[in-house]
Amino acid sequence: MLKNLKAQIIKNERIARGIYSMVIICEGADLANFVPGQFANISVPEHKELLLKRPISICETDVEKNTVTLVYQIKGKGTTALADMGKGTVLDAILPIGSGYHLKNSDKKVFLVGGGVGIAPLLSVTRKWADKTYEAFLGYRGKEFEYCLKDFQSVSEKVYVSSDDGTIGEKGFVTDMLKSRLERETPDVILTCGPPPMLKALKKALEPFDIPAQVSMEQRMCCGFGACSGCVCGVQKDEGLEYKKVCVEGPVFDLYEVVL
Repeated sequence: MLKNLKAQIIKNERIARGIYSMVIICEGADLANFVPGQFANISVPEHKELLLKRPISICETDVEKNTVTLVYQIKGKGTTALADMGKGTVLDAILPIGSGYHLKNSDKKVFLVGGGVGIAPLLSVTRKWADKTYEAFLGYRGKEFEYCLKDFQSVSEKVYVSSDDGTIGEKGFVTDMLKSRLERETPDVILTCGPPPMLKALKKALEPFDIPAQVSMEQRMCCGFGACSGCVCGVQKDEGLEYKKVCVEGPVFDLYEVVL
């Protein structure tokens, strides 16, 4: 059952252009059973006009300290207000929410493909399943948008970086780097999160290969607990097209089944 908890901000800082990292302490959150890919739905206190909570990716958790690190990008009034909140601010939070990624014992080699703010939830995968071998493919708009790169370099066998303007890594799309790598070696599974154009390109790049792939969707949400159906996405099953509520039936789905 989802519970509305009280969380207190202990750190909230800019880590790249337009991207912030917020660390909250949240007593009562079931962090021991957190699964990478799940998210938090948090309120924007002192702004009564902002009625809806904001869904934010969970980057890391610390069970002993009851802390959660959230990474978010400024996109509108709500996230702008969040960026202005200082240490000690108390907000309402529901977390962790949704279904996350899953890895089998036989999944030894894992490729992580992230773009923009979608890079954040992939870091927790490496913490949860530290016995796997990882290669990370990270796409940024440019050097000033880079974050978490050193974290991935510390836990990955290899990290491939690309950017739109060529100011960091190779100029171009991260999916092109992935496709080149797949021609030499394929992993047991691919986990991804990022903007729709990247996901579409990834899906196309994987067409010649038979590699399981899971995606965490970045849908806009209203209620966050499945009541309003405002975050549905199309999922193509053998029985036909179905519509799934991303907040409770996702956000993680089979990449090949999601209609992008």
